[in-house]
Amino acid sequence: MKIIFINPSLRPNAKRRLLPVGVAYVMTAVGKAGFGFELIDMDINDMSMKDLEEILGHSKFDICALGCIVTGYRFVKQIADIAKNVNPRCTVIAGNSVATSIPESLLHNTKVDIAVLGEADITMVKLLGVLERKGRLADVKGIAFKSGDEIIFTDKRAVVTDINAFDFPNWDIFDLDKYNEYGKVNANCFSRDNVLSFPLNSARGCPYSCTFCYHVFKGEKYRRYSENLIIKEIERLHYRYNCDFICFWDELTLPNIKVVKSLAARIGALDFKIGWRAISRGGIFRKEHIGLIRELRDIGCESISFSLENASPEILRAINKRMSVEQFIVQAKALWAGGVVPLTSVIFGYPQETPETIKMTLKVCEECNIYPSVGFLLPLPGTPIYEWARANKYIEDEVAYLEKIGDRQDLQINLTKISDEELVGTAEEGLRELAHKQGLELESVFKTTTYQKPTAKALQIN
Repeated sequence: MKIIFINPSLRPNAKRRLLPVGVAYVMTAVGKAGFGFELIDMDINDMSMKDLEEILGHSKFDICALGCIVTGYRFVKQIADIAKNVNPRCTVIAGNSVATSIPESLLHNTKVDIAVLGEADITMVKLLGVLERKGRLADVKGIAFKSGDEIIFTDKRAVVTDINAFDFPNWDIFDLDKYNEYGKVNANCFSRDNVLSFPLNSARGCPYSCTFCYHVFKGEKYRRYSENLIIKEIERLHYRYNCDFICFWDELTLPNIKVVKSLAARIGALDFKIGWRAISRGGIFRKEHIGLIRELRDIGCESISFSLENASPEILRAINKRMSVEQFIVQAKALWAGGVVPLTSVIFGYPQETPETIKMTLKVCEECNIYPSVGFLLPLPGTPIYEWARANKYIEDEVAYLEKIGDRQDLQINLTKISDEELVGTAEEGLRELAHKQGLELESVFKTTTYQKPTAKALQIN
C-alpha cells in the first residue's frame, strides 16, 4: 500500500515557513508503526496546484493524506480533486480542524473520503491498518467517512490521557536545509541574527475556552509532557539538529508560576545555552516576579507571548477571556523590567466593537510598549461566535463562507455595527501611529510576517 502525505501551502510566497507540527506527529506515529510513506511538502518547495498534479500524475499511490486548518478548506478541496483526477481509486484522508470542525461539509462537498476527527496519532495508524487489510472502516474509532450519500460517524476515540506515550516528531522526514533558512524569522529572536530554531510541543489543548478559538483538542483536558521528556527533547534537538533556539509550540506552555519555576530550573541546568520563547497565561507574572523573569532571561528566554485580544471589558466578557486589562498591563511591564520581551495579539471585530474600543486596545498596547499581532475576528466552525454569526444570518451558506476565508489579517466578515471602511481604517490609522511611536518601519501594519519589537530608542523614550 503506497501512502503519500501532503503538506499544503496556505500562504504561497510567504516570508515565513514553519515546520508542520501536527502532521509531523502523525507521520512519526505512522512510520513507527511500520508503514512506509512519501511526503510532498508543497509549502517549503513553493509548489503550485499544477506542480502537485504533475507529481501525483507520475506517482503510484493508494492513500493521499493531509492535515489542514479549517481556513484552508479550499486548498484541501483542490488537493482532493487533483488526487482523485489522477487516481480515481485512491483514498483521500484529511485531518486537523478542517476535518474535526466541519466533517459533514468536508465530506459532502469535496472528494475527501475519510475525515480523521480530533487527536490523530493513534487513529491514523489504526485506519491505515484497516485499509491495508481491506477491513471495515466502521471498526476504526474517531473517523467519519462516506457511504454512498450518507456520512457515517464511528465511535469517538478518547484522547490519550498521558501524552508521554507520544514520540516527539522525527524531523528527518523534512528538508531541514530549506526550513533552517527561516530559523530566525520563525523564532522571533531579537538578540541575534544566526538562529537555528525548532518547534517543541510541550502540551496539548488549553484549559480555557475563548469564544473565537478552535483547535482539535477543544473541550479535552489540558495535557503536558513531563519535564523530563521536555528536557530530553531539547537535548535531542540541540545535539541531533544543532538547534540553538526552542519555539514552544503550544496553545499554552506556562499555565502558572509553579510550572515557570520548575521548567526554568531544568533549562538552567542544561550543559549548553539555548534560546527559547514560550506562551503563557496573561496575569501570572507580577512585579514581585521580576527577579524570576531575570532568571528566565539569563537562561535564554527571549520573549513570552500572551494575548490581550481586546481592551474593552465588554468584549473581553464576550470572548470569555477570564483576564483583566490590568492583569495584562502588570504582566507586560514586569516582563520588560525583567528583560524578557512581551508579545501579544489582538482581535478587532466582535459585535460590540466600535472605533473607541479599537483606540482603547491600541492605547493599552502603547502603554505596554508592544506592537501586537493584529487580526480581524474570523468566526471558525465549532466556536460560539460562529454559531452566533450563523444565528444572526451573517453566515448563511457555510460552504461559500469556507471557500472564501483566509488570513485573519484580512477582513473576511464584519459582525460590528460600523462599516468595513471604518473598522479597517480606524485600526490601520491607530496601528500606523503606534508603529511610528515605536520606531518601526513596516510595509504593512497588519501583515508583519512576525512579531515586532519597538526600537531601543523608542523603549528609552517610554
